[in-house]
Amino acid sequence: MRRIHLISLLSFILINQATNAIQARSDKDIQAQSIVPHPLQPSLTSAPSDFNPLGPKVMCSFLSRDFIECKDPIDHHNNKTAKAEKGYGCLRFGGSTYEEVEHTKVQCTVFQDIDCYGPRTFYRDGVPCIRYSDHYFVTTLIYSILLGFLGMDRFCLGQTGTAVGKLLTVGGLGVWWIIDIILLITNNLLPEDGSNWNPYV
Repeated sequence: MRRIHLISLLSFILINQATNAIQARSDKDIQAQSIVPHPLQPSLTSAPSDFNPLGPKVMCSFLSRDFIECKDPIDHHNNKTAKAEKGYGCLRFGGSTYEEVEHTKVQCTVFQDIDCYGPRTFYRDGVPCIRYSDHYFVTTLIYSILLGFLGMDRFCLGQTGTAVGKLLTVGGLGVWWIIDIILLITNNLLPEDGSNWNPYV
């Protein structure tokens, strides 16, 4: 009988200590959560200090492009002074790889029917300096193969001066014609206005 009481007493002590340890750890976690900011909470100085990251509203600056309307990047036309004064914008457009493409920030506004927290107009960084026009790679390549000796491919790309020269020399007696086909395939012959190939055929 004494053994049963002893075992019950030991079990009670162990369970009580385990419960106290769990409670102390829980209190410590709650205290740490109140001190450490939520990972989604923006660290920008413009963010409201009373923003609750666990609340029902998301920060307006966190919304995806489906819910905001952004202006086109400003084209400074290789004017570094204008870009330095403005603080953002593009010196040039275009580029085939990520390293070649310049990035800037643009002004964005949340759509009227979207409910969010914070300023509804803000600047979003990391926007690529890319624009699309009516230049299609497949169409230009077909022109280059079939009518390249007449300079049709360069006329399509807006390179009128070299296109006339190619026309008058009948594709440089065929040599220029072949070279332009290779330049197109290797992505070294691009639209004159610096735009990218339109991906929608």
